[in-house]
Amino acid sequence: MADERTYKACVVGLSGIGAGSPPADGDHGMGHEMPNRHVAAYALLPFTEVVGVCDLKEDLLQDTLRDWSGTFPGLRGFTDYREMLEACKPDILSVVTSDHRHADIVVDGVAAGVRGIYCEKPIATSLADADRMIAAVESRNVPMNINHTRRWSPVYREVKQLLEDGAIGALQRIVLNFGGPRAILFRNGTHMIDMTCYLAGSEPEWVFAELDEGYEDYWPYRGDGGRNADLEPGCSGFIHFRNGVRAFYNGSKGRECRGGYQLDGTDGWMFVHEDYYELDTGNGTQTIAPKSPTHYYSAAAIRDLVHVMENGGETVSPPRAARSTLEIILGFLASQKRGNVRIDFPLDEDAV
Repeated sequence: MADERTYKACVVGLSGIGAGSPPADGDHGMGHEMPNRHVAAYALLPFTEVVGVCDLKEDLLQDTLRDWSGTFPGLRGFTDYREMLEACKPDILSVVTSDHRHADIVVDGVAAGVRGIYCEKPIATSLADADRMIAAVESRNVPMNINHTRRWSPVYREVKQLLEDGAIGALQRIVLNFGGPRAILFRNGTHMIDMTCYLAGSEPEWVFAELDEGYEDYWPYRGDGGRNADLEPGCSGFIHFRNGVRAFYNGSKGRECRGGYQLDGTDGWMFVHEDYYELDTGNGTQTIAPKSPTHYYSAAAIRDLVHVMENGGETVSPPRAARSTLEIILGFLASQKRGNVRIDFPLDEDAV
């Protein structure tokens, strides 16, 4: 299998979704579900091979080398990502560190000559950092995917196509609800807001919002990459898109709700769950569960990245789309800081 791989990959950040142990069941030990962890996703694809992994924590590094060296002979471990880039010269770089540490690694990866970047979400925690990343990848035409996972989900891909086909007429409203202890803006809210933008099919024009109680003075980012949810706020917010779609975002900690996306059009409605959706165009409600494609989530993101590396074009989750999501999040915070007022875009971080 190793001799079939043609693209060398390196992974920076081994906690959480970075590495973990290989799944124990299914073909080749990869399990029957598509892996979302970066190292496991590379292992599933015959045209990629992980040659280097990096983490500041020695125990995580040694665990990863122990768990994956059998799959990737010659796998090397590093505590300095710059040393890894120089020693391994990867084609693809996975950035799986805390949110506020993405920018320097991406910029340095481009300078080191990587051909593609797969970066965790959110793209960054400031627009200045996001802009540095975008400038770097665009200056050398390096494609980048941001891991907003729902963009590769069979349900959301099918719903997006139905919207484009006019299945419910012109989309007018989106209402998103999700709750629980990790309903926080930067870590999980970024997924939900990105998908709201994806479904709306337009750029955000202005927002206003109210953060959860106890976070009234939250500015700027104070989190730790999502490990401690108490460091990040939940939020109720409104997004006005340039095409006229209005979106209501309700993501608050400490409550339960019927999670999902309500999509209202001129000729019908849909309600999108994680594994299925409901569709009503006036002749009764249908419940539809799409058949899964061969690859989705991280495996699909890497396949997509390699396709663009080889053929050009734009990735499914490009960095400029991720920047729009970040701008909405920061716009919500700015609205709270200014007394829950309307915030027009483009957002000037320095003026908040």
